Amino acid sequence: MFARIVYPTDFSGPSGKAIDYIRRLRDAGAREVVIVHVLDRREITELATAGPILLGSAPEAETEAQAQMREEIERRIREVRRAVERAGLKTKVRLPIGAPDQEILRIAREEEASLIVIGSHGKSNLRSALLGSVSASVIRNARQPVLVVKRDRSG
Repeated sequence: MFARIVYPTDFSGPSGKAIDYIRRLRDAGAREVVIVHVLDRREITELATAGPILLGSAPEAETEAQAQMREEIERRIREVRRAVERAGLKTKVRLPIGAPDQEILRIAREEEASLIVIGSHGKSNLRSALLGSVSASVIRNARQPVLVVKRDRSG
């Protein structure tokens, strides 16, 4: 039923909790999980311009910031990948750069996902008070079902 799942992660509590649901979906026919972490272009720019003034041009600073972020992300992705593979599911990793909601939706289309499993913080602004803004956008615009895993009430 849900052969290919797109699983966007930001390594937060709700994202980690989503892995538990993905493991259970194996019994419903899940075979492959496409793990997605979007390098948010805004965060790269903020990291590049924060702290001490860097020598060189702004594009060079962004490239360095992107490399630093990617190194940490790849380490964390390996942990997520191992957790999913231990459940007997095949994995694929995608690390695009851009707006998280748009990249998640694009990858879900490209991968012909049958389901998106996404964690939600529920802590952005009033417009998205019940869900995180990325989750809300994915729900509104996805062509496939979306399973939203909310954070625990305690955190």
